[in-house]
Amino acid sequence: MAWRSSGTNNAEMVDKLKRYGVISNDHVEGGFRRVDRKFFVPRGNENIAHSDQPLKEGNIHISAPHIYGSAIEALDLVPNSSTSFLNIGCGTGYISCIVAEILGPNSLNYGVELHDDVIHHCKASIAKWKSNVVDDDGSISTIRFMDNTADIKLIKGNGLNIIESKGESVAGFDRIYIGAAVDKQALANITKLLSPGGILVGPVDDELVKITRVGKLSPELEKDAASDSRLVVKEFTSQILSGVRFAPLVTLPSLTTTIPSSVWNPSIQRSYPPDFQQASMELLLCSNSCINQPPPRQPRPDELFNAAAMLPRALWVEILSYTHRKWFEPEQNETEYLKRRLREEKAKAAQAERSRKEADERCLALERECALSRLLARRWQSRLNALLSQQDQQGDDGQRSELFDGGARGINLDNRSTLSGLRL
Repeated sequence: MAWRSSGTNNAEMVDKLKRYGVISNDHVEGGFRRVDRKFFVPRGNENIAHSDQPLKEGNIHISAPHIYGSAIEALDLVPNSSTSFLNIGCGTGYISCIVAEILGPNSLNYGVELHDDVIHHCKASIAKWKSNVVDDDGSISTIRFMDNTADIKLIKGNGLNIIESKGESVAGFDRIYIGAAVDKQALANITKLLSPGGILVGPVDDELVKITRVGKLSPELEKDAASDSRLVVKEFTSQILSGVRFAPLVTLPSLTTTIPSSVWNPSIQRSYPPDFQQASMELLLCSNSCINQPPPRQPRPDELFNAAAMLPRALWVEILSYTHRKWFEPEQNETEYLKRRLREEKAKAAQAERSRKEADERCLALERECALSRLLARRWQSRLNALLSQQDQQGDDGQRSELFDGGARGINLDNRSTLSGLRL
């Protein structure tokens, strides 16, 4: 229920977001509870920080909690993963911190913001939320936390002019959130930054939409689509989540923006996807192994080995530094992707069915409590009516007794008068 999730503190606000069905995922709930909204609101609005309404002060905007709840639920974040997240128009940094809490220490977290005052407010807000050290390098600020929270990189630039052929954009982002309204033309450019299987959530015109990139189409499917006009094949699927009203994403100044790619080295191995971690580990282990050359004869197929594995470890470290995060991920066609999505949807359906059964059980328990309450109420009403009837009866008996006594005294007086007359 939108606009009804206000609270006097962060815990009460999150309780209402859950009660009214805005958030249902336990990990999303945990992220909201661990990141207090009061640290991120514009200065002077701390007393209404947990009200379910947008707040604005100059260039600093923060959306209503129910909007963020719906958006983060729609992003389908995978907890404790190596997911890459891009926040275009990151503003106060509130949603970036919630996503960082959900995704865990192995994730990548980028935010693009155009206004200097908003970037300053974002850094100050994050510092109030959690202790950190900021490394400034030109237009890029890296916020490094003292605990296990993933680093957040803030980039001064225009989110509408991100170069897709450089930096981290080459590999694409697993999840993208747009913090201000864009039109359909700008959306088409931003969706190019999604990796296959990636999800984008953001306001397009007056609608909050969810875009999922299915992936590149196979040549066979493209041929079928070209030969059959009835077959509509799309690289992206879209879903309208709700109607919204957002300020537009600023278009000027038109700064070209490059998202810096993470350069691999053994110290950041954990922040890479599992496929990359496994492949690089096997290569480095092979480079340290002792390989016995087979005797000088034609080897059998089972005796063949990869001579590249004999390269020195230092050379492999240098080679891997030129690769991106998704280098070792097998390329998926649309069939494989749709199968994976089907498995995910089945898992969601099973979770929804479990939630429905739990809700039905709670409803039955509440109905039993209501029936018991009604039974007790009827019993108390019966007892109260009996007591009132008893009091009324006692009152009537008292009145009749008084009337009888008065009548008897009147009769005695009349008798005395009569007797006195007879004596006379």
